[in-house]
Amino acid sequence: MLTESLPFLLTLASLGAYIFYLLISYHKFSQKRDRLLYRVHVNGIRGKSTVTRYVAAVLRAGGYKTFGKITGSTAHILHPNGKESVWPRKGYPNVNEQVKVMRNFFRQQAEAVVMECMAINPVYAEWLERKVMRSNLSIITNVRYDHPEYLGETLEEIAHSLAVTIPRNGTLITSESNPELLNILQNQAKKKGTKLIVANSSQVMAQDLNGFSAVALEDNVAIALEVAKLLAVPRKRALQAMWQTLNDESALKLESMNWKGHKIVWANMFAVNDRESFILLCERIFAQYPQYAKVVLLNNRSDRLPRVALFAELAQSLNFQRVVTIGSCETEVKQLFVNQPENLLLLGDSTQFKDAPATTLLSQITQTIKEQNILLVGAVNIHTPQAQELLSLFQTLAQSPTLETRQKTKRKKSKPKKNKPKKNKPKKNKQKVCLNHSTPQKLPV
Repeated sequence: MLTESLPFLLTLASLGAYIFYLLISYHKFSQKRDRLLYRVHVNGIRGKSTVTRYVAAVLRAGGYKTFGKITGSTAHILHPNGKESVWPRKGYPNVNEQVKVMRNFFRQQAEAVVMECMAINPVYAEWLERKVMRSNLSIITNVRYDHPEYLGETLEEIAHSLAVTIPRNGTLITSESNPELLNILQNQAKKKGTKLIVANSSQVMAQDLNGFSAVALEDNVAIALEVAKLLAVPRKRALQAMWQTLNDESALKLESMNWKGHKIVWANMFAVNDRESFILLCERIFAQYPQYAKVVLLNNRSDRLPRVALFAELAQSLNFQRVVTIGSCETEVKQLFVNQPENLLLLGDSTQFKDAPATTLLSQITQTIKEQNILLVGAVNIHTPQAQELLSLFQTLAQSPTLETRQKTKRKKSKPKKNKPKKNKPKKNKQKVCLNHSTPQKLPV
């Protein structure tokens, strides 16, 4: 009988040993995590990646050896020297990678960690806060309508879903201004013994934004400045640290380019997926380029259906002169524009331009616009093959003409003075530095 039950007993013993190993492993993980001076967990709808970078920069400015991780278009590790590296992934993103990342930070003797919450589902987000982060400083950037299939159908439900990452006996910072939503966050923070700080964007001045190389929003900067206050980091030093941060590939930049007689200003807003933020940014850009023809590029995906109708309606309410579609869901968009078919241009998966090169797509867009100056706004989603092709083309068009013009200008000035090519080499190096530093000035905020 003992022989027959031996396999079962061995299995039971193995299971017990494995559970014991997990408990010991988690205990060691918790001890190392709790030694960190600052554990910052960044949640919210818009601006999580940007705020993660800003807060990490402020912590570095405060003298802390700070690591961070963002989960924007790709996962990036933020290093203490301000540089970034891509976190390698095998397969699809998984919340368990946060544990591996934290252990990597422990090995490098981190003093502070800033982590963007990578879970949309509130169940996983709560697990990340309670079991992985145990943050003493939590950030909820804002509450907007997005991912209703996970977060809820109303803003109030979304606020409750985001509140699961509020820590116990810590500090919560938010830039949310809606009184009803703030009340929800306040009540949830009070239940957990956490202090709520509301960042005031009106305290961010225009000159505070001039140092950023991409369009910076006052709300995001205000959150990081509240962190600076907690750390007693001087405002000027905190801003200078934020100015040095790298931009996400989906960060909003205004880039100028020329194409077949048209002057185009490209506004990459593919990552702006909620109504409030999209309207706010569009109104700001429209005021900056009032004489430009307004064209929106709707990049739709079949797995993001709620956004299709939302942005089609926004395109109509914001009075875009031309609405161009790429990607999928063009039948749905066409139905929404049944009363304005002349404003719609289909270039996506349902057309012959599905596999067309980006140059062909851009030519099709400009051919339908009479005005010479065009403001082209990208919207809805980041990742589709057509969008990636266009982004690559825009990057080339935005960089190449500027570099050629500046090189010619420099050569004309230097030729009469010094003709020897060897003596001109230092001037070429200075020219490259000048080009890099001039880039932010070309991007109006």
